[in-house]
Amino acid sequence: MNPAEIRLRARFVVGPDAVHTDATLVIRQGRVATLRPPEPGDTDLGEVALAPGLINAHSHAFQRALRGRTEHLRAARPDEDFWSWRELMYRTANALDPDDVEAVSRMAFLEMALGGVTTVGEFHYLHHAPDGTPYADANELAHRVIRAARAVGLRVALLRVLYHRAGPDRPAEPLQRRFVDPDVDTALGRVEALAEAWRDDAAVSVGLAPHSVRAVPRAWLEAVARAAGERVVHLHACEQRAELAQCAAEHGLSPVALIDACGLLGPRTTLVHATHLDGDALARVERARPTVAACPGTERNLGDGFLPAAALLARRVPVALGSDGQADIDLFNEMRLVEYHERLRAERRNVLAASHGAWWPAPADGRLEVADLLWPMATAHGARSLGLPVGALTPGAPADLIALDLRHPRLAATTARTLRADLAFSAAPDCVRATWVAGRPVIVDGRHPAGDATIDAFLRVMRRLDA
Repeated sequence: MNPAEIRLRARFVVGPDAVHTDATLVIRQGRVATLRPPEPGDTDLGEVALAPGLINAHSHAFQRALRGRTEHLRAARPDEDFWSWRELMYRTANALDPDDVEAVSRMAFLEMALGGVTTVGEFHYLHHAPDGTPYADANELAHRVIRAARAVGLRVALLRVLYHRAGPDRPAEPLQRRFVDPDVDTALGRVEALAEAWRDDAAVSVGLAPHSVRAVPRAWLEAVARAAGERVVHLHACEQRAELAQCAAEHGLSPVALIDACGLLGPRTTLVHATHLDGDALARVERARPTVAACPGTERNLGDGFLPAAALLARRVPVALGSDGQADIDLFNEMRLVEYHERLRAERRNVLAASHGAWWPAPADGRLEVADLLWPMATAHGARSLGLPVGALTPGAPADLIALDLRHPRLAATTARTLRADLAFSAAPDCVRATWVAGRPVIVDGRHPAGDATIDAFLRVMRRLDA
């Protein structure tokens, strides 16, 4: 049960529109009640900043098992790319049993929680046994992943993937059999069954995720559009040049044009990656305003290319962030990479600030803060992507928040004016002292109560896989 009232006093509190100095955040029954001046009896957290919990909009938790194991070049295959990495990923995916999936997922979620993430969008496509046989409960692995997130204490949006083929006119490959549903009606029925199983947990939601235009045919995309209703829809799109060529050959359209033609491009849709958008695609997303989930750390790791962030923000297209393949779980770094990649492309500084006026009123002093564009990517835009009322410390919202150590060397001497810039450009996961989800403590003094047990279970799985 949540305490009836929690009153947290902090040096700074990051509100929706301003950073407040020496303020108390009042939480009642797991929700933000008010922000007010301090009063006697408040719990004084000292030199910390309270901020909304970070939202990881795109995660493949099981890929935490890949970290450090794909960073080599095979001499016989010098042109390593996404597609060769994918083969290694498939082999790892097929080595995990249900207990392994839960243990590895719990490790990924623990690392997220320690780094200030309070909500994760889990793009889940491990469904069956390695030979493709469904478990007695066809959603067994989805349940395992949700239980892992909830055991850590995270809010989770399980984005249940629909997957059918290897590509146009290509049946699923042997290593893809764990992902595949026989037909779209079966897949949609499994989504509904999963949502029904978790409907009593307010911290669990379920969305639809047709994997990509290469993994499902057009008829499946159209069926998802008809079935979605109020559910969010996520799909990989325009991640790879080869994907664009395949889509053009099969449909005579780009992936974004196909998604649009199927009735799926809109505010409740999230396009994941979108590193290769042409002028027509940019015009379509400007009109329809989906969210784009960028994973610049993973996109850099895989050599996918750069998100066209400046072009998207100028068109008022919201950008959310994800850790994706878990090579590094650090949403603070993901924020700054969005801007830094644009600096490398443009060979100048503070590039995204040019879009400040598209999102914020003109500041009286003319100072256009880049962090004003980056901070919502890790908070409010992630909430939009997942269709959840989180991402801001507003009255009535779930009390999902983090406390950041202002005596940490990375944040020492920050001010109310520079705090958001310091969070976007200098903070790191170890700046997070505490987190709460729905007013319940998850991380306390930089530790999770089940942290050691979670790491031990993960190490047992990895030692067996590496043997």
